[in-house]
Amino acid sequence: MSGDSKRLSIFRRGASRTPGTDGDANPADAAPPAYNAVPDQPPGIDSAPANPEPVDLTAAFANLHLANLPGDPTVETALAHLKLLFAIQWMKEDVGFTDGLWDLWDARAGPVDPLVKGRPGKDAKPGEKSEKVAWQPDPKDKLRDKNLETLSKIREKRWALFVARAASRYETWWKTLERVTTARPMRTGDMHTRNSEMYADFPTRTTEAFWVSEDMLPPLDVLMVWHTHMLNPRAFLEDSMLAGLRIFWASGMPWGLVNKAIDTDFNYTVSPECKARWTHQTGLAWDNADDPLVKTVKCPTCSTMLQIPWTTCGLPADYAGTELPVLTGNGYGDSDLQYPCWRCGTTIRKEYLSVAKFVNDTKALLGPENRPMPGTVLATNGTPSQPVPSVVIGQVPLIPHAFPNRLLLSGCNSIRSQITALTSTRAQLAPTMDTVRKEIEKVLEDKTSVRTIESVPPYRARFALPAESRIAVRKMMSRYWENFSLFALDLCGAVMRQGVFVEKMCKLDWLHSPSARETATRLLVKYHRFMDIMKANPNQVAVPTLDVDLAWHTHQLSPSAYYRYTVGKMARFVDHDDKIDQDTLSRQFEWTSKVYQDLYGEVYSECTCWYCEAIRSSHINSVGKVFGLSKQEKSAFPPPN
Repeated sequence: MSGDSKRLSIFRRGASRTPGTDGDANPADAAPPAYNAVPDQPPGIDSAPANPEPVDLTAAFANLHLANLPGDPTVETALAHLKLLFAIQWMKEDVGFTDGLWDLWDARAGPVDPLVKGRPGKDAKPGEKSEKVAWQPDPKDKLRDKNLETLSKIREKRWALFVARAASRYETWWKTLERVTTARPMRTGDMHTRNSEMYADFPTRTTEAFWVSEDMLPPLDVLMVWHTHMLNPRAFLEDSMLAGLRIFWASGMPWGLVNKAIDTDFNYTVSPECKARWTHQTGLAWDNADDPLVKTVKCPTCSTMLQIPWTTCGLPADYAGTELPVLTGNGYGDSDLQYPCWRCGTTIRKEYLSVAKFVNDTKALLGPENRPMPGTVLATNGTPSQPVPSVVIGQVPLIPHAFPNRLLLSGCNSIRSQITALTSTRAQLAPTMDTVRKEIEKVLEDKTSVRTIESVPPYRARFALPAESRIAVRKMMSRYWENFSLFALDLCGAVMRQGVFVEKMCKLDWLHSPSARETATRLLVKYHRFMDIMKANPNQVAVPTLDVDLAWHTHQLSPSAYYRYTVGKMARFVDHDDKIDQDTLSRQFEWTSKVYQDLYGEVYSECTCWYCEAIRSSHINSVGKVFGLSKQEKSAFPPPN
């Protein structure tokens, strides 16, 4: 086992001491037993030789041959993806253990046993037992230590702030890409133009290359947020279409450049020219922590530029009080943003910023930009729809999922003025997205208004709004609930959710396994089988195992290739939902396991620790019998998330 994998418990109460096991204190956070259980040493097998041959645990990923072009997942890209996940996890640890970052000091947790306070050794050689790594007590014992729990929360808070700042930096990079690529944002007219490269042909017209040289790479924290954005395929496509970033969307993760920037110790290193270019184009520091301690925000009401602190949770290093740290906070990166505008008195809250986003998007629709509302771009199958010729000469054909645009443009029930006035000085106090919802519902409940919006002729007595149009209204609204970012989803929250998967991948540590390439080969086969199950059962939710999920994620990081594959296979752009409720997840995982075993005669969820992977890669049935392995083991393990 790699010595680096000992570093995986930085925000938790205990460290893993055995390859493939989870030392988390909270069972709910643990990886499934199927991935963590390590069999005891089987009887009758000779012990290892006293002086075994040294094994290069970086052999599988030290010399990967990768291009910077999109494509279907391969063994090489799967390993490069794992390498990126390790770099992200190490960055998380670096941030969590930076005492005093944003004035969040470990000392505020109170006295903590030095044996458990320190950071596991980062620089231990693979397989080396570093004396720097202290013995770790049982997690149950450490849970009783309130101070240690507080220390863990302080470190988690540092990471949460880092991620919030990273998401903001990604947004700045995104705007920079729009500028330097001279992208033309999408217009509603593009939706009615057949074979438009800005709409109907956006996902398939992908001949140009975006990634040319290493100095185009962003910092690792921004790369992490982009990685998460692409793992929400439909949201990433929609955001790219609205911004006109077709070449950027099509190119995906430049595996050759990223792999070269990450060494075998998972340090992300680029040239001085790369750092200089980043700062010149974005105006941001290369290192996240070197950016300002305040976020510049325009007051939605009076347009005054405000300097809002990222957090109000910090205290000076010499703080001598005994009060436990309050980690909620009222800063821009805190969970309870509250900041009064010094000019107009408006209190800036996240709910109000969501309303401001909706108002600004509505103005972009009504104004000369004529940009469609988020959530109205893709059809229910996740693809842009080709316009259907109208049966009435001269009439613009109606696209069902573009109904919210028509509603806001109509002016029915004074909807335009009602919405655009929400952030004015004459608006009611503290409007929220619930205020917006009520205004839209007033129009939908008026049958005359709906008939007017849809140009229904008077002689047509009966009319019902299509289901796809109603779904589009909900999709549009979903872009704003608890989200005031530039994008279709809150990327800060998405990165935090994705962090669970990243940690599990690092704990399994397939990357350092002697059977890493064989493992990658098998998971690719399993992934394509998984997609076949999805194709054959379009009305069911198929739930992946961790190995399938790795291949699936790797594919999504080449958006144009993933689009071509899923649309060609299933006539829909398959999305990736990481917010399915646990009951549904467990039920559908059981269903997926049964279907997989019935189709392929193999267990769907099986142990993927080094030991079991090595046995599988040997392809020697007799060894399997000695160790009691069977393809017919019951797959009674829970889903990966």
